[in-house]
Amino acid sequence: MNDEQSNNKADVRGQVKAKLAAMTSQQQHDASVAACKRLIELNPFQDASIVMLYMPMANEVDLTPVAIRCFQAGKTVCVPRVDWRRKDMDAVEVQSFDDHIMELDEHGLRTPRDGAPMPSNLIDLVVVPGLAFDAHGHRLGRGGGYYDRFLSKLRRSATSIGLAFEEQMIDQVPINQDDVSVNIVVTDRRVTNAPRSRTVR
Repeated sequence: MNDEQSNNKADVRGQVKAKLAAMTSQQQHDASVAACKRLIELNPFQDASIVMLYMPMANEVDLTPVAIRCFQAGKTVCVPRVDWRRKDMDAVEVQSFDDHIMELDEHGLRTPRDGAPMPSNLIDLVVVPGLAFDAHGHRLGRGGGYYDRFLSKLRRSATSIGLAFEEQMIDQVPINQDDVSVNIVVTDRRVTNAPRSRTVR
């Protein structure tokens, strides 16, 4: 990544973070419910047997309604377990999001207390967080590249869905050759299909 690309990403991160900070907790709650409803109605979600969900951080869509629907429907649910030293993450199956199953890791992210990794080639659907998305499925994360590396391991028939507030949609996400796009972007106001190769190469 050159300096210009890095600066562009930093600028976008700053702009989107400001928009998110301006949302009230009630606005975020209502938008989360609306976005989750749209996601649950999608065929790729309904057809998926093994689903990977993220554990929401501050100012991210709360996907609790999606998790509840997964458990009710008997889907296998996985969440990320990050190895911060290796800069890598695995998917680990969980039976619930309760505190006896989950704990806070060294960076304050909720993570499974134990469990074996789920092979990435078995996962049908991954719900992906991000700071910004565009209509082409390009995604701007927090800079670590964890999801880019993970998504690149999925089988081609798997579906990746970016879940975000409408405030996180921008005209064009600055990208580089290591960034991995998602197939669908869901917000509280719209569903955008972006069928394309996951890599931007």
